Amino acid sequence: MTELSDTALLELIHQGTDSPALRVLFERYRPVLYRMQHRYFIPGHDEDDWEQEALLVFCTVIENFKFSRSLSFGAFYRLNLAHRVYDLIRKSHALKRQAGQSPLSIEEHGTYFADTLVDEHWVVREQLEVKETLLQLQGELSVIERTVFTGLVQGSSLGAISQQQALPLKQVISAAHRSQIKLRRLLAE
Repeated sequence: MTELSDTALLELIHQGTDSPALRVLFERYRPVLYRMQHRYFIPGHDEDDWEQEALLVFCTVIENFKFSRSLSFGAFYRLNLAHRVYDLIRKSHALKRQAGQSPLSIEEHGTYFADTLVDEHWVVREQLEVKETLLQLQGELSVIERTVFTGLVQGSSLGAISQQQALPLKQVISAAHRSQIKLRRLLAE
């Protein structure tokens, strides 16, 4: 049976999944598994786990392989096995799946939670503070600075503002810089 081609073995497997042809074909492509094992590390997986995953992928590949669409059964298997390995690595590195993670105390890690969790009331308050600061800034800007700042807020580039307002680019750049300094000072207060 080992002398049969991949095509013949696949046909035997399709006739009955308990065919010894499955084991023969799997052994033929075992080097693909070995290459993956040497190239990638999956936390918590030993030799048996690797073989089991490879055999599951192998069976799926046998079901899905179409000679009309693919040139090589081996390449199709290698690609599917690589994708499965990537999935397993990604899952093992997912923070919520990592074993040994002790629960975090909100009291002990208050600053962490304050920085990472969104508080809707805080967001509204922050937006109001920014609006207040922008209104205050408008009163402190010169006419040119206000024109340039408004253009920047609306998404215009410095070059476009220079052309639209018929101002020298150097003057627009200076006005933008002065506006930025004033805004930073107000936000720091």
